[in-house]
Amino acid sequence: MTQADLETDQETLRLRDAFRVFAWQVFESHLLLKGDLDQRYTRFYSRWTRSKIRSMDLSQLTELATERGFSIEQLLTIRECYYCIAQPYPPEFFLSD
Repeated sequence: MTQADLETDQETLRLRDAFRVFAWQVFESHLLLKGDLDQRYTRFYSRWTRSKIRSMDLSQLTELATERGFSIEQLLTIRECYYCIAQPYPPEFFLSD
């Protein structure tokens, strides 16, 4: 695998994960959902595993983003913000010598 292939694979994984994060946020915003977090995520994940997005390549993901009115940068920013909120501090912050 070449360096370009590796970079494309990594970009594809990040963009696919950005779609997953965005879908999760939309799913979570639905007011009629009940149950604890584990139950909600289990329902979401059962839907996510059947999503066509999981098998799309980079060009297909890019096309889907454009069709839905998003830029790649917007989706990756949503992903980055989600992970910053989920883990606002690196583990090293809590470790001491």
